[in-house]
Formats: sequence, structure tokens, C-alpha cells
Amino acid sequence: MQPVSAEEQAVPTTPEPRDPNAEVLVIPRALFNYIVIAVVFLAVGIVIGLAMGGRQAQPGGDTRALIDEAVAAAFAAQSERLSELVAQAVAAAQPPSLDNPNSRFAVRASDDDPFQGPEDAAVTLIEFSDFNCGYCGRWANTTLGPLVEKYGDRVRFVYRDFPILADTSVTAALAAQCAADQGQFWAYHNTLFRNQGRFSTDNLVSYASELALDVDEFRACLEDQRHLNRIAADYQAAQALGIRGTPAFFINGRPISGAQPQSVFERIIEEELAAAEASG
Repeated sequence: MQPVSAEEQAVPTTPEPRDPNAEVLVIPRALFNYIVIAVVFLAVGIVIGLAMGGRQAQPGGDTRALIDEAVAAAFAAQSERLSELVAQAVAAAQPPSLDNPNSRFAVRASDDDPFQGPEDAAVTLIEFSDFNCGYCGRWANTTLGPLVEKYGDRVRFVYRDFPILADTSVTAALAAQCAADQGQFWAYHNTLFRNQGRFSTDNLVSYASELALDVDEFRACLEDQRHLNRIAADYQAAQALGIRGTPAFFINGRPISGAQPQSVFERIIEEELAAAEASG
């Protein structure tokens, strides 16, 4: 995963000053609600258990021992359920992390982002990438194809720009979007990743010619920087998500950092497909 240079890091905001002597425990509302629900479950279980014990208080010692055992088991089950609910609430209250593949970010594709696969697919894989990034090239050349072949009718694959490595990263991104205007984004995307480091204007136009694009229209689009605002929007979105380098992926919002092995992507895709099927 290729890092962002220091000058390109977002500037953190300065936190509000606070009283160092004040010891305040802040419980998120969602966590508080979960704990209240869990306590109610526990209380109901205890009341039911005690009521059952009271109604059966007259039998002999063996029967009473069995009832006490049942009440204790019910109490233990409710206690275990309480622990599970609290653990789930704590996990839900934690902010998502790019280092945790079980996190889920609120990230989506824009209407003008190039994609392949069904538009209404249950699973969406979004990649933030730089055409100069070696790891991005390796993923595009070795992993993307097999994933598309295996899941292309069930997964939407989306490309978003995060040009952070050089000025030619922006130029290449502009060229790819100009190719997209003529319906050839993915073919041009593949050409760029096969020719990393050769992104002069003449070369970019030559690649368009090889794909039988309208070269005059392509050149005008490139020289006018027609898609600069769209690329800038992708860049800002990546920064807002806290992405530190490329490539960065999100599968239904679940993060994968770097050109991980194909099996890593397959595992999360399968989990998301299974979850979608289970939910109907």
C-alpha cells in the first residue's frame, strides 16, 4: 500500500479545551439503549424464574432441587444473554476502522463512477486507486480479472480516483475518464496499468488511438481537464474516509487496505452475499 506524502495529510482540527479535573463518563445513546434492553431481559428472566420457584415450593426435596437447578440455569442463560447484548452494543458504539475488516463505512459510488457488474448488485466493491501505484497495478493485473470472472454477475466493481503519487497520476485519471466518455474506461484502465510510468500526453493519446477512440475528442477532453472536478471529489471523499494510501477497497462498506490476496476479497464477498441472501 503506497503512503500519502506528509504534505498531503489532512490537517487535524484542534479539540475544544476541557476541564482536566472533570471526570465525566460519556455513554453513547445507542450503547445506553442496548444496556437498558439487556437489563430488562435479565430482570424478566429472574422474575419468571422466581415465580416458577414460588409455585413449586411445596414439593419434596428432590423436586425442589430440580426446580432450583432450573431457575439457576435460567438465570445463567439470561446473564449470558446480557453479556452478549452489552458486547454487541460496545462494538456498535465503536467508530469504524480501516484496519478492521469487520468495520462498516458509509461509502458509496457516485453516479458518474465507472463500474462493471449489475448496477443493483447486492454487493458493491469500491476501489480507490492511483494509476501510478505499483500495488494498484498488481491488483488490477492479477486479482481484478479473476474476481470479475467469478462474481461479475453478482458484484458491482466500482473504480474511484485517489491520485496521490505524482502530477501524472492526475493526468492519467483525466485520460481514463475521457475514455469513459466513449465507453472504454475499463479497456483504457487496463492499458494504463500495463504501461505505468509512461503517461506523457502523447502516450495517453496514443493509447486512445490503439483502442479506436475518437482521438480529436479524446485530446480535447484531456486538454480541457473536463473531469477534474469529478476526480477532485473522489480525492476529497478518500481523505474524508481516512484513506492513507492506495489501493483501498470497501466491500459493502467493509474496508480492505492494500493489494491483499484474492482469497481475502473472496471471503468478504461470500460473507456479504450470504448475508444478502439470508435477509431476503
